[in-house]
Amino acid sequence: MASENMDAWVAAQKKLPRPPTDEELAAFREFLEAPESDVWLHAKKIGSLYVKPFEKSRVDIFWFVLGDAVNNLPSQNDKLAELVLKLQRLPDGKGVLGPEPWWSDLPYFNNFWTEWMQFQYDDLPESSRDFEANCQANINRNAFLAKLTARMGNVVDLDQRERGGQTLKQALERTPVSEANILAAEPWIVYCAESLYERSLQGGPMSWEHAHNGTNWGTQKGWSKARWQYWRKRFQEISNMVNVKEEVRNVAKQCAERMETVEKARG
Repeated sequence: MASENMDAWVAAQKKLPRPPTDEELAAFREFLEAPESDVWLHAKKIGSLYVKPFEKSRVDIFWFVLGDAVNNLPSQNDKLAELVLKLQRLPDGKGVLGPEPWWSDLPYFNNFWTEWMQFQYDDLPESSRDFEANCQANINRNAFLAKLTARMGNVVDLDQRERGGQTLKQALERTPVSEANILAAEPWIVYCAESLYERSLQGGPMSWEHAHNGTNWGTQKGWSKARWQYWRKRFQEISNMVNVKEEVRNVAKQCAERMETVEKARG
């Protein structure tokens, strides 16, 4: 979608293999057109549409609609992240949405993201159709997930650092440098540098780390301080590459500086 035409976006949702109902789509459009200060009200309205036994709920349809909005409506990115945060915190068990907790573990969200969103962009050639639009969608997705992670608190289902690690691997452990991947990695450093560094210090396995993926990062798999430092040095190197666009060089420089600041703060 070249521009954020709300009518065109709504029309596209009606053409999905399993489209949202008119009621579901109207509620989502009302949310998109409302001010950010009203997200809580719309979360309650949207959330109530799906609170049914899982086998009867259409919550999977909701995630498809939300995912498409993340991809195609960058001006709504903050609000879309806020909506998920508000849905997760709906006062289940207090008569608002029924007697039992329902949204608190974001049913099917992570399954949906892994199966339908996580690998949409992987290794698309620049000659592919809609390459620029796909690049922007990839940036949008990573910004959305980084914003959720930055405010995850103790909610495990909001912790998307494994997806952030995957994005950083794609951006910094492959050659030649992909400018699109560097831009997609930026939100993780902007919003989650401290959290990612903490995860690196903890160590342990890293998701989606397969031999066929290709990497310039040695043989030591998993999270580690050494790998974090390798990422920081790669950002520094990219910031000085003359064959990389100035915008990307600036992003790389800022990311390297942010990472260095986080390291020094921890001592």
